[in-house]
Amino acid sequence: MTGYIFRCTAKTKPEVYERMLLGEEPGLWGHVSKIQSDDILFLYNTSTFEITGPLKPDGEPGNPVEKGAWKGGFTSQIKFAETEDTKTIPFAKIQHIIKKYRHGLYPEMVLDARQVEAILEILSN
Repeated sequence: MTGYIFRCTAKTKPEVYERMLLGEEPGLWGHVSKIQSDDILFLYNTSTFEITGPLKPDGEPGNPVEKGAWKGGFTSQIKFAETEDTKTIPFAKIQHIIKKYRHGLYPEMVLDARQVEAILEILSN
């Protein structure tokens, strides 16, 4: 089981949920393209420093799935669905699990099975 952290902001989150679509920058297509139906997805809000999950893939990744989403800025995309366990918590509660950051700011997109299990444990409490 692999996990993937997508990003949004307070400004882009409404479109994420309106479309039930997660998107990342084109340079991350190499990761997004590998998402399987049993992988776990998370959404990190960089405005509120909150993480939402678990989310599940709801279709195949696309580059893009929806061409007009986010004015074409985040073309590495996948549809998602919430689960009965989906909730939002402060990112600070899982920060110790994340080992790598892109640009010193954003959690690395790909999570290994141990990281996913640790995050799911925190979300379940």
